[in-house]
Amino acid sequence: MQISKLEMRILMGIAVVVIAILAVVIVPRLVGSAPVTESAIAQVTPTSTSSPIGTPTPTPTAQSEQHVLDSIVASTVSVYSVLVCDSLTQYAALSISEIISKVLAEYPTTGLSDQSRQIMAQRVLTESTAESCPDQSPRVASGITSG
Repeated sequence: MQISKLEMRILMGIAVVVIAILAVVIVPRLVGSAPVTESAIAQVTPTSTSSPIGTPTPTPTAQSEQHVLDSIVASTVSVYSVLVCDSLTQYAALSISEIISKVLAEYPTTGLSDQSRQIMAQRVLTESTAESCPDQSPRVASGITSG
């Protein structure tokens, strides 16, 4: 059984995502810097006495998930935007929602909720096309809004 170039690139993408998750989520917990991270988040969060009562304050869990999401998107786009564009060209017959569903079904991302995984896939597609294949941007944008 031989692995094609596309399969190898996809496997490398998964490896990058797993490493990013390890670097962002698990390693700080093992080192014991999680409380420091939470206090840093608390210091960065703006406080305003003029805000209306009942404004929800993001929890550290939501902030951590957003941080993981941002890290995954940034690393994936920086490394694989050209591959994403090649795949969009290769699979021109598939809709964007079909592509997103297929990728999310085959490559689960630990540490993210289903909603965040959907957002991650959409952001990776949008940012990859903006960076490496602007001609695909309208297709991706219309596919995300219709899907």
